[in-house]
Amino acid sequence: MSANPNDRAESQPCDYRNVLPGDASDYDRGVVECGLTAEEQDWLRRQRREWEARCGGGPLSAEELVDRHTIDVVPARWARFAECLPFETDGQARLSLTRRAVTDVARECRGSGAWLPLLVTTFAWGWGMRGFGPARLSWILNGRGSFPGLPMTEIANRLPAAVDALEQQGTRASYELLVRGAPVRGFGPAFFTKFLYFASRADNARSGALILDARLAGQMRDGWKRRADQPYAVNGPAARWLWRGPRWSSLRYQIYLAFICRAAGQLSGSAERWTPELVELLLFRGRQTPAQQCRVTD
Repeated sequence: MSANPNDRAESQPCDYRNVLPGDASDYDRGVVECGLTAEEQDWLRRQRREWEARCGGGPLSAEELVDRHTIDVVPARWARFAECLPFETDGQARLSLTRRAVTDVARECRGSGAWLPLLVTTFAWGWGMRGFGPARLSWILNGRGSFPGLPMTEIANRLPAAVDALEQQGTRASYELLVRGAPVRGFGPAFFTKFLYFASRADNARSGALILDARLAGQMRDGWKRRADQPYAVNGPAARWLWRGPRWSSLRYQIYLAFICRAAGQLSGSAERWTPELVELLLFRGRQTPAQQCRVTD
């Protein structure tokens, strides 16, 4: 069983050595094992201070900082999916949807065994204010033109199968299932890792999935580039190819998890505790505009 990168128990920090895959290349293994540079650690600590300030001041725990990450949506745009969403869809005013609120949907799905509401909710959360999201989700669920969608019963079967793989076999197996084994057309890694991430938050025995999208892959690519002159990278492929999307391999996803886990372990060596999901959030925010901020909800 792999270590859980999001383990909440302070006495059991994530050990990247249990996450790093045995078939990692010398380049990937070198980057993960060497971990964050001092400059990168300082940058992430500054990001945490800034995020705490946006969330009403600190100090706040890693879990509180992650739970308060908010994405705005316009409910009315998602009206066609109303039965799967945790909010009323008759309003035009912006609605703030926190990670904590999406996690509550995941917990309800775990209780019912039906995971379609989490797919829809994570899709809305992931698209936020961008207008194309509802149309894209409609194509996934209903098909488009000459590309028919899967029957809803089949989608409903594939989602719990992915969650079962996540819990029984680990993140890499679940990722591989949704990439190659039983994919849902149009539902690529940038969004299905959001689904897996929130599914893994649905109870205390979380399986350690994290979000990987183009923004986060860009952060990884930049980090690998900064290490391209190291001995372990000499014979490796260029970083721009390793992290080229949008369909990263299951190996690449596991390397990503190992690096984030390693980073959280390094940062937790100070007086404060870090989790991999907090590192992921701060790396994601590092490429956001200043206007995107935290909104506190109780």
